[in-house]
Amino acid sequence: MDDSENIPAHELYVVSDLHIGRGKNPETGRFYELEAFFYDEDFRSFCVYLCEDASRRGVDFKLVLNGDVFDLLRIDRDVGQRAAASSSSMGAAGSMGAAGTTLRGRRFGPVMTPDAAATAMLEITEGHPVFIDALAGVLLAGHEVIFLPGNHDLELQWARVQAVIRDAVERRARRRADEPRARAACSRMSFQPWFYYEPGRVWIEHGCQYDPENAFRYLLRGELDDHEDRMFRAEQDMPLGNFFQRYLYNAFGHITFIVPSTRANLRYFKWLVLNKPHLLLRVFVSHSRFWLQVIRRLAKPGLEVRRRMRESHERALAQLAIDTGLGPTLIEIEALKATRTDLYQAIRSLGWQTLRVFIAAVLIALFAFGLWFAGFHGIHQLRGGFVFKASLFLMLDFLFLLAAMAGIAYAVMRSAAEPSSRPLRKSARKIASLLEVPLVCFGHTHEEVLWRLNARRDLPEPSWYFNTGTWIAVFTHDELVPRDRVQYTYLHVHAREADLLHWSPGRNAPVPVILLDEREPDAGPSMPE
Repeated sequence: MDDSENIPAHELYVVSDLHIGRGKNPETGRFYELEAFFYDEDFRSFCVYLCEDASRRGVDFKLVLNGDVFDLLRIDRDVGQRAAASSSSMGAAGSMGAAGTTLRGRRFGPVMTPDAAATAMLEITEGHPVFIDALAGVLLAGHEVIFLPGNHDLELQWARVQAVIRDAVERRARRRADEPRARAACSRMSFQPWFYYEPGRVWIEHGCQYDPENAFRYLLRGELDDHEDRMFRAEQDMPLGNFFQRYLYNAFGHITFIVPSTRANLRYFKWLVLNKPHLLLRVFVSHSRFWLQVIRRLAKPGLEVRRRMRESHERALAQLAIDTGLGPTLIEIEALKATRTDLYQAIRSLGWQTLRVFIAAVLIALFAFGLWFAGFHGIHQLRGGFVFKASLFLMLDFLFLLAAMAGIAYAVMRSAAEPSSRPLRKSARKIASLLEVPLVCFGHTHEEVLWRLNARRDLPEPSWYFNTGTWIAVFTHDELVPRDRVQYTYLHVHAREADLLHWSPGRNAPVPVILLDEREPDAGPSMPE
């Protein structure tokens, strides 16, 4: 397939998973407890470089912000209380106050109704003026900015939330240019409900739909912007990962407890046991109500709410298939989503880990008891006095105690296996095949990935899967690779090719991401799936 003549002249820059929160608290001058993004100046220098480089080469570009750019799951509990107490001129504040001052809202933060999400987004944009200014600079330079939703900011589909962002960017643009130019610049900012697609070139989406623990049954929710708040307070169709983030992980405060998969939680647990056991105990005691939320989630199916969500999603999907010209192909892609029941996911994600630990503990205990009993019986058969046998028996107990301590230390200190990216790779391969595009880009996993999708090397053109990682500090596995803890990774798409890079503020220039070939069977480059 040769569509080189139809490839747009513009380039693409893709960034994801910034997880921008509320920024600094104006009352204290310090960052809010759940803030994770402290790199506004670095992002602005990145945008300045993109504009200057594009001007020097005489090209246009689109900056695609591929989901989880804003974090509406890690919102502090005081948002709803402050909104209720304030006399803000914004009408959304009252609704958000009502949502945030319930018992559940006071304990876990506000439920994201459309009004609450708009109010939270207002605080986010006000808390990160440098980031907003960077976007305004890109638009004023004549380029485009495109927002895609992720599982932490699905609310970007709602017109009220979009209006807050548009207003913030336009106000920053007016500081640099006159009103007509600022308005023209902001007209180049758009919000896509799910993906960004250029035929014969690239497919870009956040990727949470292919993660069994973070997929939505009914992703498209733009039509629900004008529905009553009680529909959203039911919190139906909330993925298991989002549920744990809201009702448990936020309790750990400033620790960057953002994990796309509950399979990675063991790393956090071990770190907390070794470094902050008091925090682990405090959260365990104070968050006993978390289990009430688990029961509430499983006990209330909310059939009417889900029916309305399903109907809205299906209408939006049918219209999107027409508007994009993808037709039945889009329905096939949508069917790739990895949704299961809550009970299935809970058993798969947590129950299986617990069962494995329980089975291992039972087997080890039986084996240890057998050895101990054999040793005890052997000592009993020896000829000798009471003191001699008692000394041997105490030595046997001491050796078993040392072995138990060594086993516990090994279990705590050993590195946890990283979650596999196989589900996203499989979906990327299927999408590349369905659409005949050489490039598929996701975010979501917080791990930068470069992967050849077609195993056959004799094909005229390879297809590639990229993951843009994240711009926040990551609680990573240990790697003996010279790299920074914050990678600032992004994808640069030019023609039908792409480069996975990371922005280096110190060099004021991009440099290649360091990735090594992997030998594990799960990830070997020559392994077809």
